[in-house]
Amino acid sequence: MTRKPSGASWQGFTPGEAALLDRLDFYGNNGWSRTPQLESLMPGLLAECEQAGLPLERVKAALASVGYSKDALHQIDRWESKRTTGKFGP
Repeated sequence: MTRKPSGASWQGFTPGEAALLDRLDFYGNNGWSRTPQLESLMPGLLAECEQAGLPLERVKAALASVGYSKDALHQIDRWESKRTTGKFGP
């Protein structure tokens, strides 16, 4: 499990973007594994990021900067696939 270190901030992000990243960080406490709870939350949260002008690659770079692994970030790609195609990606 990776989480943003206590007291760390999202450098270079607006307060609104940082709030979205904090939510992603919170939901990432289990590596964004596919659960019924995340099925209802992640597609909407990723859509909020996009609407806020926060592209997926920037989201993943921010999460990687606080220690999320390549495998964990792959889950974000899978959730983005669910959001955009309706199918959970490979």
